[in-house]
Amino acid sequence: MTKINVGGLLSTQALFRHISPFQLEQLRKDVSRVELDKGQILFRKGEAAEGAYIVVFGMIKLSITTPDGGDKVLELIRPGHSFGEPMIFLDEPYPFCAEALDNTLLLRIPPAALLRLLDQSPRIARQMMASLSDHLLGFIRNVERCSVQSATQRVIEYLLQASQLQRSTEVRLELKKSLLASLLNLAPATLSRVLHQLTDLHLIKVSGSLIQIESPDALKSYSHGTAMLQ
Repeated sequence: MTKINVGGLLSTQALFRHISPFQLEQLRKDVSRVELDKGQILFRKGEAAEGAYIVVFGMIKLSITTPDGGDKVLELIRPGHSFGEPMIFLDEPYPFCAEALDNTLLLRIPPAALLRLLDQSPRIARQMMASLSDHLLGFIRNVERCSVQSATQRVIEYLLQASQLQRSTEVRLELKKSLLASLLNLAPATLSRVLHQLTDLHLIKVSGSLIQIESPDALKSYSHGTAMLQ
């Protein structure tokens, strides 16, 4: 079992940044740890909500099943981020499936513990509203991206964001290309076509799951150029 400081992890979360030592100790007693192996399902769509989760390490994929039996990736949850809070307030089952994309450690916060905190502190309630609003804005931006941006722009934006997150111009893809295509709302063949196009333009080099960005500025300029042509 991995040794972790649950109280320390909770106190660093934006949701609990202003929590009192007493409230933190109460919450720590209620929180449970969940360890998942790569590929293990945390819960499936339609299952009763058992709490909200915080990712300590690893990564969680939130997805729904498409009519043809495939996966539509909704969001990737990285370390330090949470998911599942809306189901607690709505008293609804989970509307998506959660799967570990890597060996993952989670902290599970039961509904009663989270609701008790909100009753105790308006400041924490406001922080919770800010966090949920941030999630909502993320989904709105994703809808806008899929509705307005071209396939090429979506791929370039993903590569540039991944480069910033990984602090390197050599990007390691977090997902298989089929799942990455789903996240970007593209057909796998379209994603492959765009990557080949960017390679032919000497903007990137692809080697398996590694993509070398030759010049982030050039890649960004090309994306803006394609937008002007639309």
